[in-house]
Amino acid sequence: MIHELQADESVIDMRLDVWLERELEGCSRSLVARLIKSGNCNMAPGKLKPGWRLRGDEHVRIEVPEAESLDIVAEEGPLEVLYEDDDLLVLNKPPQQVVHPAIGHVRGTLMNAVAWRAEQAGWQAGLIHRLDEDTSGIICVAKSAAVLAACQESFRERRVKKRYVALVHGRPKADVFDNNKAIGRHPKDFRKRALVEDGKASYTSFVVRERHEDYAVLEARPTTGRTHQIRVHVLDCGHPVLADRTYSRSDVFPVSENSSGPHLTRQGLHAWYLKIPHPQGGVLEIIAPPPVDMATFIETDDLRPLELDDPFAGSSRLRH
Repeated sequence: MIHELQADESVIDMRLDVWLERELEGCSRSLVARLIKSGNCNMAPGKLKPGWRLRGDEHVRIEVPEAESLDIVAEEGPLEVLYEDDDLLVLNKPPQQVVHPAIGHVRGTLMNAVAWRAEQAGWQAGLIHRLDEDTSGIICVAKSAAVLAACQESFRERRVKKRYVALVHGRPKADVFDNNKAIGRHPKDFRKRALVEDGKASYTSFVVRERHEDYAVLEARPTTGRTHQIRVHVLDCGHPVLADRTYSRSDVFPVSENSSGPHLTRQGLHAWYLKIPHPQGGVLEIIAPPPVDMATFIETDDLRPLELDDPFAGSSRLRH
């Protein structure tokens, strides 16, 4: 998880590693030092080293690992349930909610609320897959270790179909297009992923569902599940996701402050459709309509995923 911290006058002359240890719950000074030395931290202004004496004007961005080894604290919280049975809990995650606890952010996540629900009902929660903090939509939780293993095997064997609604800049020329370039960590910015020769094999196809004056509505179909995959692939195609603070031109859309009407203030990406083999047999299909902040920019009242398995059949296409 990435944390952004601003030093002020109260911490002048404090060591950088001491300050970060204080600010990030569960983060030791030795871990802070390792993260700084491994390139998982940026700071401006100043020299990035654990013993830097703060001047009170530094902005620090640091990525810390998920707290997998920590017991998840059960906290009662709202959950939008799309489907539930004895094996699975399928939720509609709101935007701007962290999915899993991480060092420095161990409470208030989706899994804290899931842990409370599981504790009340007496089952064991296991997260099957993940979504970015600013991505809304479908997320699956297993109710036992056996179900978790079965579902994760389905993901590994690519027997799961996922489709997303993506709002992107520009007007794509082709009706359908795809990208099969490998993705890995960005060589200069730890927050990002990039197209790199030694990255992991990745594939996403895109179907244009609506074209508007300066943006388009896409149906994104990732076959693989790399971090930031859709965002990186569609950026490479020349159409970054709207309001994507990491990969787009602005973290708000429309960009002009003088624009009338609604504004999108988080990345326009929603996990829309999931088709997964059920551990007891058969197939589970779930649809989560886009939330209001994205639906405002979609003309079709009841947008549904296309049934075509091959989006390129009978359409103009462009390969990147």
